Amino acid sequence: MDNSISQYAIGELLDGRYFYIPSYQRGYRWTEKQVGDLLRDLLCFANDFANEGKEKKQDQFYCLQPVIARPITDEDKLKSMFGAEYNDSIRQHGVWEIIDGQQRLTTIFLLYKYLLDQKGWDAETLKEEEDGKELYHICYATRDGSEQFLEGLSMKTIKDSDENLLKDNVDYFHMANAFKYIGEWIKTDGKTINVRYQLGGSLDNIRTSFFKLLNGMCDTKGGSVQVLWYEIAEAKEKSNIKEFQKINTGKIRLTDAELIKGLFLLKKNFTAGDKYIKQSELALEWEFIENTLHSNNFWYFLQKKSFDIPNRIDLLFNLIYKKNALKEIPEEEWDSKIKEIDAQLMDTRQSEIFRFYYNRFEGKIAEDLQHEVSVAWDEVMELFRTLDDWFCSPSIYNYIGLLSQCGEDLCRLVLHFEYMPETSTRNDFEAYLKERISYHLRGAKVNTDNKQILNTYDKGRDTIYKLLLTLNIHLLNEQNQKLESESDVYKFPFDVLSAQNWDIEHIDSFHTNALKKDSEKREWIETSMDDRKDELTEKEVKLISQKLEDNALDDAINILKKNAQEVDADDEIKNTIGNLTLLDAATNRMYGNSLFCTKRRIIIERIKQGVFVPIATQYIFAKFFDERGTNRSLWTKDDMEAYHKYIYESLKDYINKEDEQ
Repeated sequence: MDNSISQYAIGELLDGRYFYIPSYQRGYRWTEKQVGDLLRDLLCFANDFANEGKEKKQDQFYCLQPVIARPITDEDKLKSMFGAEYNDSIRQHGVWEIIDGQQRLTTIFLLYKYLLDQKGWDAETLKEEEDGKELYHICYATRDGSEQFLEGLSMKTIKDSDENLLKDNVDYFHMANAFKYIGEWIKTDGKTINVRYQLGGSLDNIRTSFFKLLNGMCDTKGGSVQVLWYEIAEAKEKSNIKEFQKINTGKIRLTDAELIKGLFLLKKNFTAGDKYIKQSELALEWEFIENTLHSNNFWYFLQKKSFDIPNRIDLLFNLIYKKNALKEIPEEEWDSKIKEIDAQLMDTRQSEIFRFYYNRFEGKIAEDLQHEVSVAWDEVMELFRTLDDWFCSPSIYNYIGLLSQCGEDLCRLVLHFEYMPETSTRNDFEAYLKERISYHLRGAKVNTDNKQILNTYDKGRDTIYKLLLTLNIHLLNEQNQKLESESDVYKFPFDVLSAQNWDIEHIDSFHTNALKKDSEKREWIETSMDDRKDELTEKEVKLISQKLEDNALDDAINILKKNAQEVDADDEIKNTIGNLTLLDAATNRMYGNSLFCTKRRIIIERIKQGVFVPIATQYIFAKFFDERGTNRSLWTKDDMEAYHKYIYESLKDYINKEDEQ
């Protein structure tokens, strides 16, 4: 059986089934804020039906964040899990291990228990009155007593409970606190919301709204609460903990985009006369944005290498949310505030961005609602047009792509751009981008007297990578400026950078002890002999052949290196930026510890094959820095020094500045 995804109404889960919480999960920990947010959303959703009546379709619903579960049907496993408590009821109703979604399912359970408590209904009454409905059960692998505590919750049992018991047991404390808070919230916030919706302040009406909503099925005309149910095949039991870890470390990003799309496309958001036209226009614009963002050459000038999300339009909503949070904050405080917001957004199950839009539209009706939706969508389109404009300008595209790879938050650039005076030019914005690049290169250490960059491969590798990437960007922009061209030829392929996994490589990378295995040494010798065949004397060929026969491989290597005039340079020199370049992983594997002539041949072959090679790397193997034109097959100390000086002169305007914010 394969994994599957379905959509269930909570009412469909009210069939007495069992949800099993494994030992690797913590207990129930939702706070009053989280419980209150859910209650507010549910009540406002229910009240929309009350206000709009017949206009509401029966298939509309409030959607909870996904639940990830795995069915358990194996009898031996079930007996092992439940022990002596395993019975016919468990067998008949079914058991699902909850991998993610415990907090949401428990909160819904507590709300439903509270509503039953207020009605004075027991399980049998519920079955009789609500067509056989039976509240699901939540049981725990290691939290003794938690299931019984949940099942027995009522206002009376909480009142009668030993306070010390609630204080000493953190699970009981959070469950009881959430249960009590539900009652308090209905009396305060719930009453306020109903009055705002002109539905009166009756507490019984509020409780009835919740009860009807939770009992709703997928086709209930009064609406329902539904959940995306992602079911992992039972055979994939071993992946449960791994899936849980991925979700709870932010590796799986649960998107708000589809929920937000639903908010924008509600029919009540459009006037009756042009309802379908405007709705279709927005849907088409949404699709166009999503398709554009799914073009990797567009996406990876905005996002760091290898970063991706399922619905890329989420990026725009993320930026708008951040812009709103930063709009009253001075620019010098943006960095700390952005970190705070990012930490908040990492818990995607809180749906902060979805709630941002929900709050914008909630409570508004008729023309007020239509205006707000129109303004909100105009913001999305304006932001997209700004990004598209940047994409079409090679120099701005290159600078922003570089900043993205350095970890710059895009929101900072968007905000600064929007806050610039109307008299500002494109050059003014480029100057700001260069300032931000200088900020990200603040780790560069320089000796201005000797015109040297002091960072080395083994000390400051991250800074070296940024410097080499900046060098390639600078060269492209310099060419573009000189030719006064806006051609895509001068745009750096950040999508290729992401796909090919580039890294720093030594130009002269041979170390005496680098080749460990005899097989590696023999391969190196054979390749080098082929590349040096026109330079090797007959005597040298015979001598190398003899060394191979005698298995004196190191001696054969030394003969070839001597012929190529390559000598082991100091590691101190080899690890400077004058002996470093950027290469993709595939080329790097071929490149290895070869002689320079072999490396040069490999690079040329890769270029002929259509593989992108950075412009600075091309300069190196074209012997651009050999001013005397001595030998195209050698990479000498003089070459290293000339290349090092070239890097310094090219980047001095970026790295000779004081640290800036």
